[in-house]
This record gives sequence, structure tokens and C-alpha cells, in this order.
Amino acid sequence: MLENANLKQFVTSLYVSLYLEREVSDNNMQIKKLINLGAEGHSFAAVSRIKLTKIIALITTVISGLYSLNYWLLLDNSGVASINLGFTVAYFATLAFMHRGHVSGAKTWFFSVLMVHLLVCTNVYVTNQSGFHLYYFLVPTGAFLLFELHQRREMLALSAASVGLFLYCENTLNLNPLIELGAATNHLLYQSVVLVNMIEVVFVLTIFARQIEANEKQLTLQASTDSLTGLANRHCFFAEGNDMLEHANKLHETMSLVLLDFDYFKSINDRYGHVVGDLCLVEISKEINAICREQDLFARIGGEEFVIAMPKTNLEQAQQVAERMRERVSKHIIPIVGEANFTCTASFGVASSNDVKSLKTLLQQADKALYMAKEQGRNCVQLYSA
Repeated sequence: MLENANLKQFVTSLYVSLYLEREVSDNNMQIKKLINLGAEGHSFAAVSRIKLTKIIALITTVISGLYSLNYWLLLDNSGVASINLGFTVAYFATLAFMHRGHVSGAKTWFFSVLMVHLLVCTNVYVTNQSGFHLYYFLVPTGAFLLFELHQRREMLALSAASVGLFLYCENTLNLNPLIELGAATNHLLYQSVVLVNMIEVVFVLTIFARQIEANEKQLTLQASTDSLTGLANRHCFFAEGNDMLEHANKLHETMSLVLLDFDYFKSINDRYGHVVGDLCLVEISKEINAICREQDLFARIGGEEFVIAMPKTNLEQAQQVAERMRERVSKHIIPIVGEANFTCTASFGVASSNDVKSLKTLLQQADKALYMAKEQGRNCVQLYSA
């Protein structure tokens, strides 16, 4: 009867472990809210580690709580259930420490509680034949995954402690366990521990791989995006623009560039400050972006200088689009405190790639047209002509 109860206990716990790992990855808003608490103000990589620590702590808390219920309801051992409930609360305290900003301390606390818990499971609850001490193998992996790279002291200390405790449990025989298990149940438990170890390693490595992928995407985004406006930056413009021009020339199509520059932008900065200047850039870029097509490349390539690469667009068509942009910019009221009808204007230069093979050359032609627009009194559109 006892062995059947234990069998049910361990199978149930293993199932719940797998179920929780799947559920945590779903879009459960309540769990996400709990996991995101206390992650503000940290770097992208640090936030990923904080969230992963919380996920693991939450899973461990629930599994430990289920074990407590099993000890109480199935084995009718309130003493073991009470001890295990204390460890459950200790695991949950990791989340509380994280929420209060004690990130490094919370991680150390979690692994310390885990190692003591495994020691109690192996040398107090049952014996080392149960294989509970095999979970110590997860500690070095978890420590190196969850701690920051500069926290080598914590990583090495926890890893060394886990190795020492594993060797102690492996070579220490518990003659008076609180829970007596038969050979068959011990064997089943040992197999379940090995299986869960393998599952946990796959689970952690999967999350780690996703974290690396997310970091790479974040770095790529930062390298190609203007932080103020969210548009493509100068580097991205030349990288993608060259490909667009090469593709257009290969298909004997025309690509046009519309280069624009804010009028009297320095005066706006000097009079109202850079905060207002930045607001103007953001507001106007949104208005222009609303006119751009999906295939167009809109980029900020200088302080107040923007460019739109327009594939399959001749000079006349680009001029019409630029005129629409100029008119929309001049009519857009920018919300500035103390100014009821504050507007900006911009000058536009347009060039097309009839016989141009280089994006740099095409941009120089658009720049000459822009210079003519400035000379003509600003707030107008000028075309490049050889």
C-alpha cells in the first residue's frame, strides 16, 4: 500500500513538473506579471536571467508544495509534510527577495535552500538509494546560467558546495529514514530523478538558446535602428539601400531618393531646448512615415536629416510624394506647452537612379537638390538635374 502511494506520489509530481514547464511558457498574464516584478532598471541580459530565476523558483515552489501535500495526504506523515512546507515557503521567498531588488542574494538563497533540501530529502526523509542527491548535478549548470559573468565567486562557491554535498550523500547511509521505502519504490524514484534531471537540462538549455537568440535580435535591432525615432539608422540605410539599388538596376527599374532636412532646426533647439527639438523630430517622422509605402526605406541619417528610398518610382512620382510630405509636415501642429499652433517645415531634394550605379552618388545628387531647395527659400521640393 505504501509503495503504491509513493508510486502515485512520484508519478503525479513528475507530471506536474512537466505540465508547469509547458504552462509557464504560455501567455498566462498573472504568472507573467509575477515574473516581471522587480526586473525594471536592469540590462536586457540581466532581465532575462532574473525572469528565468523566477520561473525556476516558481516551478520548484509548486513542486515542493505538491510533495508536502503528498507526504500529508498519501503517506499520513505530518512531520515530514511540515518540514517540506517550510522549504516550500523558503523557495517562494526567492520571489520576494527578487521583488525587493536583492537579485544576487535571491539567487544565492534559492540554490542554498535547494541544496539543504536535497540533503534533508536524501539523509532524513529517505536514503541515498532514492537518488534525490542526483539533483545536485543541476546546481553548477543553474549557477553558471543564472548568475552574471562577473559573479564567478558565487558560481564557484555554489558549484563546489553541490559537489561536496553530493559526495557526502553518496557515501553516507541513513539508517533511520522518516519514510521507509521498499526496493521497488526506491528504484522507481531513482529512475524518475534521472528522467527529471534530463528534462530539466533540456528545458534550461532551450531557454538559454532562446535567450541567446533574443539577445542577437536585440543587438541587431539596436545596430540598425535610430533610438529616437525608431526608424532605420544611417548604417541600415546604406546596407539595405545598396541592395535596393542593385536590385533595381538588375531589373532595369528606377529607384528614387527623397532627402529632407528640417528648416531652422538649430533655432528651434536654441530657443526651446533639445527636448522640444527631439519632439519635433519624432512627430514629423511619424507624419512622413504615414505616407511611405511598405516597400520604401525611411531612415534618419543625420541630426535633422532624413531620407526615403523609393523603389519602382521615377523622378516625377517621387516629386509628387515629396510634395505631399512637405505639405503634411507644414500643417502638422506639434504639441508644445505654451505654443498653441507650433509647426515645422522641411526642405526636400529628389533624385532618381536613371544611370546611377552607386547609392552614395544618388544620395549626393539628392543632397544637391536639397541645397537648391534651401537656396530657394526653404519649405519646398527641388529635383536634381545634371
